[in-house]
Amino acid sequence: MDENKYEDKPYSLEYFEDKPSGTRDNTEEQRNTRDRSYSNRNIYSSSKTSNRRSSTNRTSSSRRPHDNKKRGIDGLSKSALENGFSIISLLVIVPIFFIIAFLILVLPHPTVSETENRTLATMPSFSFESYFSGSFTSSIAKCYDDTVPFRDDLKNASNSMLGLLGFPSSNNVKVTGKIQVVNSSKSEDSSVASPTDVTSSNAQQPTEAATDKDYTQENADANYNNGLISVNQDGHWRALELFGGGSGTSYIEALNDIHAKLGSSVKVYSMPNPLACEFYTPLQYSDYTTSQSDCFNKIAGKMNSGIASINPCDVLKQHTTEPIYCRTDHHWQPLGAYYASQLFASTAGVPFADISTYTPQNIEGFVGTMYAFTGDVNIKNDPETFTYYVPKNKYKTYYYDQSFNFQDEGELLVNTDTDNAYLTFMGGDDSIVKVKTDVTNGRKLCVVKDSYGNAEIPFYTSSFSEIYVMDMRYSQINLVNFVKDLGITDLLFTCSSYSVVGENADNLANLISQNSSEKIVDEAVTASASSKVTAQ
Repeated sequence: MDENKYEDKPYSLEYFEDKPSGTRDNTEEQRNTRDRSYSNRNIYSSSKTSNRRSSTNRTSSSRRPHDNKKRGIDGLSKSALENGFSIISLLVIVPIFFIIAFLILVLPHPTVSETENRTLATMPSFSFESYFSGSFTSSIAKCYDDTVPFRDDLKNASNSMLGLLGFPSSNNVKVTGKIQVVNSSKSEDSSVASPTDVTSSNAQQPTEAATDKDYTQENADANYNNGLISVNQDGHWRALELFGGGSGTSYIEALNDIHAKLGSSVKVYSMPNPLACEFYTPLQYSDYTTSQSDCFNKIAGKMNSGIASINPCDVLKQHTTEPIYCRTDHHWQPLGAYYASQLFASTAGVPFADISTYTPQNIEGFVGTMYAFTGDVNIKNDPETFTYYVPKNKYKTYYYDQSFNFQDEGELLVNTDTDNAYLTFMGGDDSIVKVKTDVTNGRKLCVVKDSYGNAEIPFYTSSFSEIYVMDMRYSQINLVNFVKDLGITDLLFTCSSYSVVGENADNLANLISQNSSEKIVDEAVTASASSKVTAQ
């Protein structure tokens, strides 16, 4: 028999079953082997029993009913923690939400954006017609959205944060300053006093035979950023918005509609104004912009035959070496507006004073909105001179709210801080304005415009007996009734190309249809007549 057969089997039936029946361990060696087997058996059994008990204890412990749920902090269940966090979130977030809503309602709302250099949306006047048409509520939403308290500060903080995080910002500079409207003395002669922060020496004058330089055919040192270009031309930096084109459908439909409603008794004119990129986009960026002149011509081709369409691009192109556009702002310079206004006056068949009869006023060190939009330090470090022109003829200026309620008599040209130079014209866009001149031809002009049209108004004081000015974005009156009730003879639509093809043109339909049952009364005339009767 193999002596090692059972050496590795301390406890096995084979140890016994393989022995012949009746065999006993009689030898000393066999007895020792048997004893070792039993000893190993006891050790092994003890170890197995201990392991089974330990395993049983662990199993029993892991199956306690109150431990079936996952445990969290200090013995709390996960679901209890989630519920607690939800309650805490509601207790914190909901009050914050209501506090912010309350502050938006009660805190003063800004009326002018110093960063964007424009007036903000105003609260509309209530009428049942505007309410049921939906324009009243949409105007309220627009007003609150546009006039959030600390609007400029919040935008600047947001852009600063983006800058810290490494994201580019298109508006990371705050333009400061406060508009100060100079009240009129209400004298018979409403000539404008020269503001204290301007000078009339060395003012830019137009040239008789302007150089026709085509900057669009030249490459130039330029930086492109998010749809904006900063370009170095003739030793100065200029920021440009690019024009992507558009059909101008809303603009066309609105003008055709009001022309049909007014008939032949009122002359209707369309004069869209090009952006600076039409004349100053360098050659290497020519594919980034579309011809505005071509766009204007296509729009003109879709107008009713009775509408006079005026394209000032060819005239402005003859004066590109003159300061016809701001280099640091998205507006044109008053000199550019002068050339366009001259073209309109010629089309309308009214007299027009040469710019040499105006008193030029310079605002030095002007840096406009394009620095804020681009954040390009080259624009900031290259300020420009903003030159506007004061008419010498006599006129009076009256201010109304957007519903044509008379507010006060004031100045056509107001005193502003340097940073808000373009707000020189009527202080911005938040009023309907009437200018009564010493012209006696009986022609009454109504100008429907965006901010581009503001710079044109002083040049019409020698052409029309009365001039009414309203912003296409904010006015709450019915334009058809306004023209008919006030005896308007000429209606001019003049705005930037962005407004012609963009959302601003959508407001023209509302301007034509809103508050159609209201009769327009000039309260300034009524007040003047009443004061004369009282004086007698």
